[in-house]
Amino acid sequence: MSIIEFEIDEVRKLCENVVPNSKIIACTAAAPAPFIRVDIHENQFYRQLTACLRFPNDYPKEAVLIELKSKTLSDKFLQGLTSVCEKQLQQEFLGKPQCLKVLKFLQQYVQDNPLCVCFDEIQQLRKDLGPEATADQLKLKQKASAIHFTAKGGEYYYRLKAVVPDDYPQHCVELQQQETNLPAILLRYLNGQSREIARQCVEPPLRMPKGKTIADFQPVPSLYRALKFCLEATRGFHMEECPICGQLVLPRNPNDLEKDENKDSYVERVYCGHLFHQGCLKLYLSEPPFPKGGKLCPAKRRHLRSDATYYMGGMQGSKMPKILPDEGGACGIRLAHDRWVVNVKVAESRWAQKQARQRELEEVVDFLK
Repeated sequence: MSIIEFEIDEVRKLCENVVPNSKIIACTAAAPAPFIRVDIHENQFYRQLTACLRFPNDYPKEAVLIELKSKTLSDKFLQGLTSVCEKQLQQEFLGKPQCLKVLKFLQQYVQDNPLCVCFDEIQQLRKDLGPEATADQLKLKQKASAIHFTAKGGEYYYRLKAVVPDDYPQHCVELQQQETNLPAILLRYLNGQSREIARQCVEPPLRMPKGKTIADFQPVPSLYRALKFCLEATRGFHMEECPICGQLVLPRNPNDLEKDENKDSYVERVYCGHLFHQGCLKLYLSEPPFPKGGKLCPAKRRHLRSDATYYMGGMQGSKMPKILPDEGGACGIRLAHDRWVVNVKVAESRWAQKQARQRELEEVVDFLK
């Protein structure tokens, strides 16, 4: 019996016992191309691959030839894993039986690296962070199946932990431990919107597009989409200008942020996405004209991250058109905010009362002269 026949027989007898979660698909010593094909299912969802092992002419002095395939793991990850495995063979196993060792190594690697299911997303996040990013902005915790991510913009940061579930991407990432030195209103916005983006990746909309059913909906990976949003939003906040006064909304130094919500320099965010100084927003809403339906945002262009995309008809399956960023012209979206719900008649009445008081004061001053 040749060494190849011996090893194939050994794999046939022992593989499914010594390599956890493995299943032999083919195992043949027939000439001229003996080969072994084994499925490795680390879990029932997405950490699965198929290993095909072929024997070179000078085996075992030469390393067994490895081909990896998977319907769920990315090609780039499989290429990297193949290279790592080949290097391991060259260093430790030449001249010895190799097949069971290769299969055990592959199974152990996939088990120890659960984040392999989002390999491409992690690589893209590294690229988006750029060469100037520090090591602590993207940390992988394989044992916890978690990613610690920090987005930075100027002197501001937003930090969170993204936990990848076992059945990813069937279920979305869980975003935890968010912290920031941005204003509280922006922390709430980042938390809420990133979770909503992740949710929409895995849950069908209440109203499907015409001609589609819920059965047509397929979950998509949510890690990159959610963290990319956090990255871009955090990068942009410190550069945004108040549409009323034209000054930067956030102070350059986070220590100078106004925390008293009654002060004019307190930061407010409205549904169109723009940031305002509270004092500027109050003044703009309290002065005429008071158009029917309420005032529109005076910003020079629409915001890239407008809530209008979600609250005003942009969700998948809605009959209303999606509101997209505009390269020119005013924002034009109605100003709306939980704390600033004032109808036109009330605004006009308040303005008239303010003007009446001003006239009375002027008459008193004139009389005293």
